Amino acid sequence: MRLDKYIPITNIFLIPLLLLLSCGESKDEEKREKVTVTIAEEKELRFSRNFPATTVALEEVELRADVVGYVTGIFIKEGQEVKKGQLLYQIDPTRYEARKQQAASSVSIAESNLERIKKDFERYERLKAEDAIAAQIYDNALNELRNAEQELNAAKSELENTSIDLQYASIYAPFNGTIGFSQVRMGSLVNPGESLLNIISRDDPMGIDFYPEERYLNMFQELKAYENAMEDSLFTLRLSDGSAFPHSGQIEILDRAVNRNTGTIQIRLKFDNKERKLRPGMSTTLIVKETEKEKVLLIPQSAIKEQMGEFSIFLVEDEVVKQVKVKTGRNYQDKRVIEEGLEPGQKIIVKGIQKVKDGDKVEIIEEKES
Repeated sequence: MRLDKYIPITNIFLIPLLLLLSCGESKDEEKREKVTVTIAEEKELRFSRNFPATTVALEEVELRADVVGYVTGIFIKEGQEVKKGQLLYQIDPTRYEARKQQAASSVSIAESNLERIKKDFERYERLKAEDAIAAQIYDNALNELRNAEQELNAAKSELENTSIDLQYASIYAPFNGTIGFSQVRMGSLVNPGESLLNIISRDDPMGIDFYPEERYLNMFQELKAYENAMEDSLFTLRLSDGSAFPHSGQIEILDRAVNRNTGTIQIRLKFDNKERKLRPGMSTTLIVKETEKEKVLLIPQSAIKEQMGEFSIFLVEDEVVKQVKVKTGRNYQDKRVIEEGLEPGQKIIVKGIQKVKDGDKVEIIEEKES
């Protein structure tokens, strides 16, 4: 019997082991996770910041009665647009017309009295020149003339006051604008300085107030001096329904001081409002663009993993996953700026990061543009 016909026992045990190892390797190859990657690229972008803001009328006036009386005329519809000088309300003018007539009569009487006294005084002056009148009589005539002049001035002042009261009985629109809800009705009794009749506000242009933190003060001071703010649309609005307001604005006022309690400063912008889309009191979002572009590394939010306040991304190098910590910056649409931990040209996993860990081998099935 030849010995080469027999297989050594040791070989019999090695064959299954080799087969097992080869199967393990093939299974490892099969277990490679499939991922989608993007290549990190630097881009030049102009960033913007959002601030909550409120619309305010640049001109708004409370219409109040300045005389006492009953409302005898309401000449507007609530909510309508009015023109400067348009009659809005009428307070009963009867008593003020009577007072004006009485004051006018008093002026006429005072003028006639002054004219008579002037003629008497001129006569006394001629007699005094001839030394034909006592000094006491002349002095009395002079005092009487001065008193008559003062009485005429007082009568004219009273006539002016009654004329003003009569004017105040009619309330006119101080400027073009929109009138609100009437606070009085026909027959209502109104009192000077107390009774609010209505509120009128100018619609175009419209103001926008917001309160940024003081750390933004230098930025807004520079933007206020920026000459092309309107042309570059540095200030735009997003309305509460998500729609964009069609016009850009510019800074009108920076408050003189920072609020000590809140650490914010009030800033007011001005926007054209010809379409009347803005009304006072609306909540809006002010979008402020920066004047200069910035070169940044920008990656999708889906590529960033957050854990315990730390951020990391998964790179692919030679088909091997490498997890690295990064310092994130500002958001831009659905992406985020990476300030540290990433270099241009590196491949970042953007889809499948939940299935991989540091050191895993992966299969790249797609490369997306960053």
